[in-house]
Amino acid sequence: MGAEASSAAAGILCAQMDLPHPGAFFELCQASRQLYPSWVQQLERQSGVETHFKKTGILYLAMNLQEEQKMSRRIQWQKRRQLRVERCSALAVHRQEPAVDGKIRCGFFFPEEAQVDNVQLMRALKSVCQKSGVAIQENNQVLRILLRKSMVRGIRTEKGIFEAPVVVNCLGSWANMDGHFPIRLPVEPARGQMLAFYSSKRIFHSAIMSEQGYLVQRDDGRVIASSTIERAGFAKALTLGGIHSILLGVRRISSFLDPCFLSDMWAGFRPLTKDGLPILGPTPIDGLFVATGHFRHGILLAPITAAVLTQWILQSKPPFDLSPFLPTRFGTYS
Repeated sequence: MGAEASSAAAGILCAQMDLPHPGAFFELCQASRQLYPSWVQQLERQSGVETHFKKTGILYLAMNLQEEQKMSRRIQWQKRRQLRVERCSALAVHRQEPAVDGKIRCGFFFPEEAQVDNVQLMRALKSVCQKSGVAIQENNQVLRILLRKSMVRGIRTEKGIFEAPVVVNCLGSWANMDGHFPIRLPVEPARGQMLAFYSSKRIFHSAIMSEQGYLVQRDDGRVIASSTIERAGFAKALTLGGIHSILLGVRRISSFLDPCFLSDMWAGFRPLTKDGLPILGPTPIDGLFVATGHFRHGILLAPITAAVLTQWILQSKPPFDLSPFLPTRFGTYS
């Protein structure tokens, strides 16, 4: 459970920093960020698993004038929304995060942003599901959606048929089911390569992000680093070019990782849609729902996705307009 994108992510909960425009997607991210503290508190209490959720903020580093101007435009409309963000001089950045010793122009600090250990979060979710009586079928591929006229009646898997009046497709990059899903879902994998370093000391206090890559340190000392977004199909592999790109980005941000040893590396797929927005909600087939295409915001959007899908399934109206995310925006039947 949660062994693909959910476990491969860095766990940075970014609801402001990388959102360039106001609109429906921004509102979705804001709503999910508001749910997060109580959601993880409930998960931790019921599972006994610590998720290491912390509101540590995100420090964005502008390396040149173009990046500074881009972020300055972004924070103008965010400040009009009374969202917290602080512009920092290069000297202030170095004071706040001494390990950021690369050459930068300025920084922008988003104090309300947070992080979570996404692997621990998946463990907590699995534990709560099992304690709640949810039957989890792992290592069992879904082959077909079973339909009767315009209604869903279950799924066919490698291990047999499961009948159900409601089916939710949350298969991430595999949501199209090799063209076998009855609704057109233009979702493709965007590969991300990740490196983890180990430090016995606290190096970074906030998540550090730039156009060259990002760094986030876990409580156990691991520093997760990445920079790659690659359209490479379903080739889940590390490449020399990808690793080189990550290391260049890391070195431009900080030299403090030089003595740290490389403790792990992996690759994963972010589900990317044609328009870059998630696919959420009911399909024209009664009982068939979709929740995929979250790209870089899947961990952040987990609680709001669960909330709005539950509302739709129970036939109550979600609290805000979600029409930009409906599966039918790409056409109806595949």
